Amino acid sequence: MPDRAVQSRLLPTPFVSSFIARARRGDKYDADPARRAAAWAQWAVDGLAEFRGLSDREYVALRLPGRFHDPRGNGPKVPPHLEISPRVLSRPDPEFPDRLAQAGNALVFPWWLVGEVTATRRVLFNTAPGSVAELVDAVNAHRTGLVSATRQLSSTIGGHWNDIEAALVAAPETLQPYVTEPFTVAEIAALFPPAAGLELTVSYDQKLRDDNGRWAVRRLGAWQLAGVGSDGPLSLGVVVPRLTANSLLRDELFAVDAEAPASLLVRALLLRRLVSGFLASEVPGTLTPDPKPPGRGGPHLRGIVARPGAKLPEAHVEAAVHFLQTYPSAEMAWEALRTWAGDTYLLTVSWEGFAAAHQDALRYLRRAETPERDHINVLLPLTWDDQSRLVRATFSRPPAGTAESVSRRPDQGGDGKQVGELRPEACQ
Repeated sequence: MPDRAVQSRLLPTPFVSSFIARARRGDKYDADPARRAAAWAQWAVDGLAEFRGLSDREYVALRLPGRFHDPRGNGPKVPPHLEISPRVLSRPDPEFPDRLAQAGNALVFPWWLVGEVTATRRVLFNTAPGSVAELVDAVNAHRTGLVSATRQLSSTIGGHWNDIEAALVAAPETLQPYVTEPFTVAEIAALFPPAAGLELTVSYDQKLRDDNGRWAVRRLGAWQLAGVGSDGPLSLGVVVPRLTANSLLRDELFAVDAEAPASLLVRALLLRRLVSGFLASEVPGTLTPDPKPPGRGGPHLRGIVARPGAKLPEAHVEAAVHFLQTYPSAEMAWEALRTWAGDTYLLTVSWEGFAAAHQDALRYLRRAETPERDHINVLLPLTWDDQSRLVRATFSRPPAGTAESVSRRPDQGGDGKQVGELRPEACQ
């Protein structure tokens, strides 16, 4: 149960008061970034607690739901927790819910070692002053690709788990370079395109590595993503599961569909390195941004109803060009079309025909030529709606500079400031 007395003392602090307005009870594993961040904000407020350390020093912390692994019975007598320093408490951090929402499901792992907890505190609280909004928007925009890549890499690792397991037990030092070495901007950008623009690097907690030596490969991985945003240096702490068959392949807590995008990015980078280096197998290519949901707050699909006695409506060339520019991947474009159609419109084209038309039309576009009308009519096809009418799909993109052309996140920071959402074309 939350400690009401502690909450009453801490809610007015600049740190807690800066994000408490975002706290809502909900699913901490929600794929929607606003709802996920709100649930983690609630988790943080509920977890505020006081502890007594060495020399009777009193301090406040975020209580973790797990326990210390203590087979000999001589370990800490307090539950795992993340100490919050007076420095952190004295400064507003309206993005703290976003940080928690990206840190990874390992925050609620049931078993901890002391070094893992202190490393988690360091990567979560020892951060650069810049806003993480651009980085958070970028990983959220690639969530579907990160889920797919991590699932594919996990499957590959699972097929060769005997090799990984043997090295973990008999020769952990052979795995250490793959598991604890930092990732460069170029390494990350090979999978995650925005890394280049953000000058993004990913580094393992140095003290955790130094203290554990060759056994660091068996620990929860505490990592920090560091880069440069529009207002200066930024950093984001992430914790990834241990390199075990249970954590990577079976534990529902770490199921890729429920994991935080930033944590998935680090996990995918680690698995990718193990697959390409240690196992010498093929790895996924660069991720593409997720399709944007339909809506009038930006580029969107819409329908034109065919009128009796009139020529069938056709989408303008400009609509097809904007559609291709917004969704340069056939898979993304098809998903956007299917999402828009929902239960309202029955599509008159198949995936195979759509993919072929998308490929041909994109080739025309790249040569600065006008796509064929036949291609456009498949890309933006006729549909049959739930009122038994023919409806032509078309695509609208508000002109640059209009209010509609600015994409917004559905959530606001604790200071009421809207945070811009990364557009698909910005990730290419």
